[in-house]
Amino acid sequence: MKKIIIYTTNDKVISLQLVNKIISHDKFKDYKFDIILVKAEFLRKIKILIVMFFFGSLMDFLKKLINKISIEEILKKNNNCRHIDKIDENTKYDFGLSVYCSNKIEIPQFKIYNFHLGSLKTQRGSFIFFYKFLKNWNEITLSCHEMSEKFDVGKVINEKKINLKANTKASDIFFLYLENQNFLIDSINKLSTSQGKNYDNYEKLHLVPSFFQLLSKMTKYFFRKI
Repeated sequence: MKKIIIYTTNDKVISLQLVNKIISHDKFKDYKFDIILVKAEFLRKIKILIVMFFFGSLMDFLKKLINKISIEEILKKNNNCRHIDKIDENTKYDFGLSVYCSNKIEIPQFKIYNFHLGSLKTQRGSFIFFYKFLKNWNEITLSCHEMSEKFDVGKVINEKKINLKANTKASDIFFLYLENQNFLIDSINKLSTSQGKNYDNYEKLHLVPSFFQLLSKMTKYFFRKI
């Protein structure tokens, strides 16, 4: 029986829905999962709402709130998981998963695999749903990779390219993993069989923008479009 630890954000709309997809899947019913939750930063939430207002659809965003799920509901529905506050040094894990975890994870003695929204070559970092409009990307890559000490650098286990339409909104990109939940299952299945690949070089990390940077870049973007 495999024992897995999941690092995720206490977010009922996306993160915990993805976690529930994993632990409730028939292939992993015999696995044992420990779940560590981190709290989403309030300012980060405000910045996301700003991007949704200017580049996305607040209506689509609010509709997703209908299907939210809490950690209490997950624990009640599944008997193969538990919520823990920190790792017990005496507990041995086969590997870990980072599922939309918004905090930095200290790499332990076992491997941790991260599900990233974006290509590890060209779409590293955060707020990819915002930078898409500044970089004019016509596709977004879902990536599962082995984590390292550097952000969004490591052996890529699985990738899925999503072609974007001309009218794609930031909210569409923000919820891509909800529309492609089987990517998580396929990636976990490949952990024991895939050799993975490393990119020779990586483009710069896209950081969470400050409020000034957010408004400044949005202004430049809209003036460029006029």
